[in-house]
Amino acid sequence: MKKIKHCLFCLLLSLSLLGCQADSKSNNPPDHLNVAMFWISTSLDPTNDYDGWVLSRIGVGETLFRLNEKFEAEPWLADSYQQVDDTTWQFHIREGVQFSNGNTVDGESVKACIERVFERNTRAKDYFDLSRIEATGQNVTLYLNTASGAVINNLCEPLFTIYDATESEDKIQSTPSCTGAFVIDQFVSETTIDSSANKNYWGGQVGLETVHFTQVADSDSRVLALQSGEVDLATTIDYSNLSLFSDSTKYTVSQVLGPRCNVVYMNNESKYLSDQTLRQALSYAIDRQSIVKLTGGEEAMGLYSSALPYGNDIANAYNYNPEEAKRLLDQAGYIDSNGDGIREMNGQNIVIEYYESADHGSSDASIIAQSIQNEAKEIGITIHINQVENLSDIKAAGAFDMCSANDSTAPTGDPEVFLQLHYRSGAEGNIARYNNPAIDQLIATLAGTFSIEERQALSKGISEILLEDAASLYVSYLPLNTVSSSKVEGADQHPVDYYMVTKDIRIRND
Repeated sequence: MKKIKHCLFCLLLSLSLLGCQADSKSNNPPDHLNVAMFWISTSLDPTNDYDGWVLSRIGVGETLFRLNEKFEAEPWLADSYQQVDDTTWQFHIREGVQFSNGNTVDGESVKACIERVFERNTRAKDYFDLSRIEATGQNVTLYLNTASGAVINNLCEPLFTIYDATESEDKIQSTPSCTGAFVIDQFVSETTIDSSANKNYWGGQVGLETVHFTQVADSDSRVLALQSGEVDLATTIDYSNLSLFSDSTKYTVSQVLGPRCNVVYMNNESKYLSDQTLRQALSYAIDRQSIVKLTGGEEAMGLYSSALPYGNDIANAYNYNPEEAKRLLDQAGYIDSNGDGIREMNGQNIVIEYYESADHGSSDASIIAQSIQNEAKEIGITIHINQVENLSDIKAAGAFDMCSANDSTAPTGDPEVFLQLHYRSGAEGNIARYNNPAIDQLIATLAGTFSIEERQALSKGISEILLEDAASLYVSYLPLNTVSSSKVEGADQHPVDYYMVTKDIRIRND
């Protein structure tokens, strides 16, 4: 019944979108693009939660630096910088850049944006510990309380989008004046965004006149929208559906492995998974190869994707070995004493509460949960799967044994910030409730290390300790994809998924 309802929902949504756009399609200008996004935020204020990511994806928001396809930080709105000492960084803001409202981008406007994000978003302090900012002309100087070797990379995060912070709160929430190739014309929270070309864009000619973005959270509905022609471009199409777009005369598929990893967080403080042996047994029990055949991508060997320079040659990876899992459980005394097929701990059947939800536009979470459930059963552990719409409150409360996630483990191209957010003791994003003083010390050492080679070596070592502790289950590294109509040119999937619609996209009008 659930599957029937889901299919009916997809059909009704598709028909609804078709009906809404049928009358307007013939009126679309030749350089107009219709895009299906899996998520449109509640606001477009970069300081609110992760809303800056949407601004970046739609080609409106820009940062001081941006990541290239090798995950290296390159100048963007800042055209040069100088590290004065361990805690002082000076930036020169590119001359001649204007906000979409015509105001000039200078040091003071950049200073206002960075100060505002530190006032409003608790995530900011995880990127660097800001003491104060000074601005003179086109120069901005950041003074930090502690050394940070990741400042340049972390300023690529859309949280640090540059916009005109002197505008009203309402304006910033809905139509902020930014510096990108496109300007927001209209925004409907969690529904649609309409934008048009920024005629004064500093970065060169913009290939599209207008873009209409629609939130289509369900993966199957994005497929239907592409097939029906109601949208020209969509991202995050499930691996199982990519073959539907193999006709190169109709569609273009761009796919690349990025820093995203399918992670299953194990609650290190829960009744059963506080035991490292049990976590290690589950790590050996997972048949990652079988999962990858269904979801695409690569088997995860550790925290960091193999697309990253510090994601290779990781020791202590858990290969599929159910016999080793059983041996560990037997050795720990977790046996099935009554023959019901379930091992016991302290006289009680081991039953794990697993929560999963579709994440980041993908339905992989359900496939992974069912696979792990079946494989855990083979070693005598019962997993109860709970499907929910939103995991945020459950994660925050720690009301789970296991929970699914689709995480970018290097969102700024640098290995540190994910560790700060997710594995430092007491960190707000430490979903696994992981606590290891040795890891805390290594993260602190990493923060004060400036050599790229040394940072990468430290990160590999940290990843290996996390594996030895079985802090989390790393399942697969997933490729990012963009599927577009063949008339769309330049829609190349970037390995960092906060770059989507750019000035280089054009419509071929044959």
